[in-house]
Amino acid sequence: MVMIFFRRCYLSIDAFLIYFYRIVDQPLLGYFIGTGILCLLCVSIGEFTLSVAFRFNKKGIDQDSREMTKMQNLSLRALLAKDKRSYKAFNREANDAFGKFFFKQIALAAASLWPIPFALGWMQTRFMDIEFLLPCRFPVIGKTVGYSFTFIPMYILVYILFGKIKHKLPYFKTMEKMLASCKEDSDKMMTLSDLTEASNNTNVPDQKGYGLG
Repeated sequence: MVMIFFRRCYLSIDAFLIYFYRIVDQPLLGYFIGTGILCLLCVSIGEFTLSVAFRFNKKGIDQDSREMTKMQNLSLRALLAKDKRSYKAFNREANDAFGKFFFKQIALAAASLWPIPFALGWMQTRFMDIEFLLPCRFPVIGKTVGYSFTFIPMYILVYILFGKIKHKLPYFKTMEKMLASCKEDSDKMMTLSDLTEASNNTNVPDQKGYGLG
């Protein structure tokens, strides 16, 4: 029963996707139209998945971001106060917070890419034997390329174009506003230029004036 269910799902998806490849009578044009729509589906589904993952992990991401900014600023203030011991302690905490924040960002980015292998897997069942002739022979690649060499550049192009218009789409417009509000609410991270300006100020804080409170 399970296998029958999955087979029916696959046949339904296959019929839906191949329809866009047969919109026009010209096979080559139909191929690029269908692949473009397939790329659009991958991008939109991936972006939706990313937004859902962000909603579930927003609290933890905000906490790591605040902790990273706080410890970074405290380490620079300790450096300004020439407190080497406190600088090392704050810097270590800042690196730990950055590591958590960085890997969560990587996980979110991966959440938007999961449709790609499924799309390529489906294309293999349909276009495995199709090859496109290149104008000349390239090292390693040769004179022809397969479906993946057309899908990937088109996916990148669609991803860029989608990024330019998604702030106008109803659901993604809300997500863009949420991301913008998170950036506005977050504390500003100090930089070395801020440290240089502060060092030129006569009101330099002492070793206990890091702003822990």
